[in-house]
Amino acid sequence: MWRYCFAGLLGCLATALAVTGCGNAALSRDAEIKLLMDKNRALQDKLLAGERRAADLTASGAQPKPATPAVADPFRAVAVRFSKYTGILEGGGPAEERLKIILEPLDEHGEIVKRAGSLELEVLEPATGGQPPKVAHRWQFPLADLAQTWTNMLSVTGYVLKLPWPEGRRPAGPTVLVRAKFTMLSGEVLTTETPVTLPPPRSPRRPGPLKS
Repeated sequence: MWRYCFAGLLGCLATALAVTGCGNAALSRDAEIKLLMDKNRALQDKLLAGERRAADLTASGAQPKPATPAVADPFRAVAVRFSKYTGILEGGGPAEERLKIILEPLDEHGEIVKRAGSLELEVLEPATGGQPPKVAHRWQFPLADLAQTWTNMLSVTGYVLKLPWPEGRRPAGPTVLVRAKFTMLSGEVLTTETPVTLPPPRSPRRPGPLKS
């Protein structure tokens, strides 16, 4: 139908050119009309060829392939948590104490899954005098460094870190808040925090008297 309408439009244009005398002055009216009709015929041939290709595709049952939906990863980490074994490894004094961190990535069913990422840890001292909690210590673990801390044992699975207090500076107060920010390869950030009780401060061990 479109090609007949287009042919009629070109015919009207040719007639208008013939009546008004507009067009290429080097061609006669009959030559201009013939030129327009030739162009019209060429366009009709292209349109007909396109219709035939469309008809052949329809007859063969060919349909555009729908996009394959993305499959959700059943083991994708959706949260992180601190293991119940997170706490303080006591020593003879502040310089020998270690903050033991066990961080567990979890899937949607609450199962521990091994997932790569980077980690930022903060130790916050409790708020005092109406002031917000203060960051006492902060550690950064890039992807390659954190990967070396993954542990899979009978009772412990996750990232295991044993951190001395920087410069032996033990946080003040009986408890601290430990906060983790785990950044996965996708860029998604998972956070968690837990209170940790500090043992009473202990004096460094003094060497005993020399025996003769």
